[in-house]
Amino acid sequence: MFPRPSTSPEASPGGRARRGRASRSHRGRKLYQRRSFWAAVGLAVVGGSVVVVNTASAGTVDTNSWYVLVNRSTGEALDAPAYASNDGAPLVQWSRNGGTNQQWKFIDSGDGNYRLQNRNSGKVLDDYNWSKTEGSELVQWRDLNGANQQFHMEKSSDGYVRLINRFSGMAVEVPGGSKADGSHIAQYHDWAGAQQQWQLVPAGSASGTGNAGSSGGGSSTKTFMGSNTVLVGGMMNDNSANAAPFDMRYAYVHSQPAPSSDYYSASLCKAAWSSWWGCWSGETTAPGFYVTWNDDHVTKTTYQGKPRPQKNFWTWYSLRDLGDLAGEADGPGEVKAINRADLLTRYMNDYRFFLQKIGNSQDAIDIEPDFWGYVRSLGNPHQVAAQVKAANPTDCGSQENSAAGLAQCLIAMAHKYAPNTGAGFHLTCWDWQSNMQKCVNDYSDLGAKSADFLVADVVDRDAGWYAKPENGGRDTFWNDQKASAMMGWFKTMAESVGKPVVLWQIPLGNMAQNNTFGHYKDDKVDWFLSHMDQVANAHVAALLFGPGQQEQTTVESDGGNLINKTTAYRNSGGTPLK
Repeated sequence: MFPRPSTSPEASPGGRARRGRASRSHRGRKLYQRRSFWAAVGLAVVGGSVVVVNTASAGTVDTNSWYVLVNRSTGEALDAPAYASNDGAPLVQWSRNGGTNQQWKFIDSGDGNYRLQNRNSGKVLDDYNWSKTEGSELVQWRDLNGANQQFHMEKSSDGYVRLINRFSGMAVEVPGGSKADGSHIAQYHDWAGAQQQWQLVPAGSASGTGNAGSSGGGSSTKTFMGSNTVLVGGMMNDNSANAAPFDMRYAYVHSQPAPSSDYYSASLCKAAWSSWWGCWSGETTAPGFYVTWNDDHVTKTTYQGKPRPQKNFWTWYSLRDLGDLAGEADGPGEVKAINRADLLTRYMNDYRFFLQKIGNSQDAIDIEPDFWGYVRSLGNPHQVAAQVKAANPTDCGSQENSAAGLAQCLIAMAHKYAPNTGAGFHLTCWDWQSNMQKCVNDYSDLGAKSADFLVADVVDRDAGWYAKPENGGRDTFWNDQKASAMMGWFKTMAESVGKPVVLWQIPLGNMAQNNTFGHYKDDKVDWFLSHMDQVANAHVAALLFGPGQQEQTTVESDGGNLINKTTAYRNSGGTPLK
């Protein structure tokens, strides 16, 4: 097992406290997935039923509320892409996900006109450069209360409205009624077409929020976590993180849950609480400091002496520890634990506290590696019992008491308490080579379309380590045939759910190593970073490298291979997402 973190973040700033996965190494292939929000105009999924939600119409807008503006023709939402915060960022439409970049407030400008303020950026909808040209794009800009930033609403049928700019007299439109994510928003003369009609849906009236949409993306996404190229990152210390233009860092969160709510409300941790993840940072810090410190810390990363903020990718990996409390640990214990209301209540409380510590940060969460594979081994996820309603009636009272209900509850909680963060379903299909369709079906039953992305791992140890007789004598080196098969599997899962894939815990070994502790051979880094078109074609949005166990090669011990190849990749301009 990896050791717990040091008593202060400064002592080990690069992603401490990862759990060793040696107990699972015999399970071999582990691969993962998830994400997408179902949302039709004016409809929401509540408890499995489709219901009409309240909408606002001309003359009834509440200036104290936030709205998602859904286009009548396309069903897509008005969106500030990639959570942009700069003046002049063009506005687009995107699949509705409820993220703060899709939420708008109407600020009264008098005479029936309003400025539309974006919740994420604080900027307002703007007719750029005071244009009166048909087809000119609309952008966001700081609020100057100019006539080019003011709109009044004209009624259309069924509660839809048209937004008419006070200066130009033109309507906000999706040109051509394009249904593509990322289509730019423009102004045209008011002809009352469906592509000019918008429904004002109160934010939060449909299931799910989060960081999906334009910065999470589906299988055809053009941006993910604010980038339009494949991201590269991993588990590393600060020196490594500053040595190349990395995009993300990942860290584990795992421990038995806090035994009482006193842990969450305490002003400082206690020495006796040090085994709980919320107090890994020691008794001089507040509970949860491990998360808040890391989220702040990665934003201060530099490259070549200049700021280059990174984002956190959290692996939430605590059902394994809940299984310990149930007395059976891996697999059987985890599935037993979710059907005990006392244990699942503690788990849900811990998960909520974790999400609250993330707050408005733009992170990503990988939810429970391996666990969904254990669920799949028992049959249909709807039939695997879980005390979801009793454990968390506040957040999950409408979910069914099953593993599928638990999956949906965890996603919904992430979107509620960490609205700018994407939540990823970990794809665990050890049987993908023999029964890929079962994996597709099981993740459909789990509700993977409610997530924001999918997570998969290629293999959890360096190939040189696995090749040793004492470690099984397995051949996990790649060739083009093996790589092509696995990339085809990622592509199939991504397209079946409509979500991009993040590859996680990719081995760091390379062929210059000597197969000793921390220096094992492998070929995954070299293969991925020399086949980035194939990576993008498989809808892989991020490559995250890291050791799956303490004997493996790390970023710090690989001879600079990942640092050098990541630098070359970014210098080339990166590979566009597909």
